[in-house]
Amino acid sequence: MFYLLKKNIFLISLLILFGIILAGINQKWSFPDNHWTVEKGTKIKLPDQGITQKFQADYDGLSQIRILFGNSRVSHGGTLELKISSTDCSHLLRTSKLKLHSLKSKDTIDFAFSRINHSQGKIYCLNLHFYPKPKSKHAYLFIIKNSMPQNKYLAIGNQVIVNQSLAMRPAYLNYYLWQNIQELNQRISQYKPWFLKHYFLNFIGFGFILLSFLLVFILITL
Repeated sequence: MFYLLKKNIFLISLLILFGIILAGINQKWSFPDNHWTVEKGTKIKLPDQGITQKFQADYDGLSQIRILFGNSRVSHGGTLELKISSTDCSHLLRTSKLKLHSLKSKDTIDFAFSRINHSQGKIYCLNLHFYPKPKSKHAYLFIIKNSMPQNKYLAIGNQVIVNQSLAMRPAYLNYYLWQNIQELNQRISQYKPWFLKHYFLNFIGFGFILLSFLLVFILITL
């Protein structure tokens, strides 16, 4: 009797752990809008008063902003803070803070925040600051030419610049996990053979998960 109880507790714990993992993946999952170009343009110093980018979201579920920074001397540490506000920049909606000890131009810095449900077609203010620790220098980032209608303007202090933007890319999160899986499948389908596309891949993926649980169950009950 005690042996069966231990097995049941183990199975329930395994299912709970699996659910926690899926929930964590779903919260951090996001799909970038590749219409936005991320490349090295003009390298500028992030001013002490910060920099503002006004942009329009193309999809629901805005949940991340990816920004390309330049090589910066910040080895003594500092904090990057990104704020997402309403159209008139008066109402704060989301905040994302990242502590760091290096800034390189090799990869983007990804600022994640809670999903904004009805973001499609809405205009947001992005405000970016860097707060260095003593002995750390300024952070540098790139601005690029951008004539997309979604790019409203870039503001550096009191200077408003049109047709230029941060080297950034918004990313979005679907509401349901299965929607994220479906979108991931669609995005990578062009690189796979026919038997690993669409419903075939879904069947293989979920079949693998079910068989894994079945195998664990059989091994425990033996």
